[in-house]
Amino acid sequence: MYFLNSSRLWQEYNIKNIVLKNRIVRAATNEHLGSVDGMVTDAYINMYKTLASSGIGLIITSHMAIDKNERADLTHICINEPENFDKLRLLTSEIHKTDTKIICQISYGGYRAIKIAGNNCMTPSGNDGTREMSIKDIEDCINNHVKTIRLIKKLGFDGVELHLAHGYLLNEFLDPFYNKRTDEYGGTTQNRYKIVHQILSKINDLLLDPNFLVIVKVASSTQDSEPLLLNDCITICKYLKQDKVDAIEVSGNDYKNYKQNIPYFLDNALKIKREVNIPIILVGGFRDKEQINIAIDRGIDLVSMSRPFITDKNFMAKLKNDEVSKCISCNKCFDVYKKLYKHCIFDKEIDLQLYENFSKNA
Repeated sequence: MYFLNSSRLWQEYNIKNIVLKNRIVRAATNEHLGSVDGMVTDAYINMYKTLASSGIGLIITSHMAIDKNERADLTHICINEPENFDKLRLLTSEIHKTDTKIICQISYGGYRAIKIAGNNCMTPSGNDGTREMSIKDIEDCINNHVKTIRLIKKLGFDGVELHLAHGYLLNEFLDPFYNKRTDEYGGTTQNRYKIVHQILSKINDLLLDPNFLVIVKVASSTQDSEPLLLNDCITICKYLKQDKVDAIEVSGNDYKNYKQNIPYFLDNALKIKREVNIPIILVGGFRDKEQINIAIDRGIDLVSMSRPFITDKNFMAKLKNDEVSKCISCNKCFDVYKKLYKHCIFDKEIDLQLYENFSKNA
């Protein structure tokens, strides 16, 4: 067993004035508990209250849609809909009662928005039946990000996470596998990063706000069959630090590959940490305290998890008791919700909210 500096897992960690009570982060996860028209539900709020009461240091919400016409799925919550404002204020208020911090992840669906019939699906290069974004589309996208980030602050969140991974729109700009543009937003790494830079430049006052965090989720690997574009990712992370982001969550576009070494992307994350010297959150494959301690002792600042919290409502208690998550990384949580109306194959009963969402839209 691995015990070196094991208590660091439970130590406080500060980013600016935000004090996290431990090093555990719940990674952004689409719970599919929004309504089919993108509204926050009571079930959604109750799920987060349960998470917070378990003792997690930081929660990153499921990605919320900036544009209701660019949702990635039916239950993708639309943060800019006024009907959601009071419930999101209630959400942040309830989470803060537990001394847990909460950050809102936001995104455009990009290619993934094509899954909803009738969506006005835009991508950098118009691949696979999508529409190539014009300069006006890009300008609107930038301004909508800025408007949404300012709204997130007003709703009481402790920060925002920009989703630059997993094939959503901003990741598609960064990744040459998706971005084939020949204008100022394509080609070189700096050009592909330009849309992110312009978003961050317009929220410079929030980046300097000691009580509001701006973090990003990056893909340290690509969908391409060529070798990992880690050097490209490191360059992007250097740009992000120059633009004053507060932390970087490291993932990869092959995050569903359960045959990887555990924890996933650790070597990539450590290379980024050495080159960029910024707080690093690592997500991917963590299932027990020993794995977490190894990552922290090697230099990772915060450890982010998703599937263990889907499988085990009491996963934080398991960590404190040196138990291992029962999650087997089968990845069936990616689609079991709309077939069996459960979040996990180990759930004994259907979730009535999932049944309501998907049984009538099958």
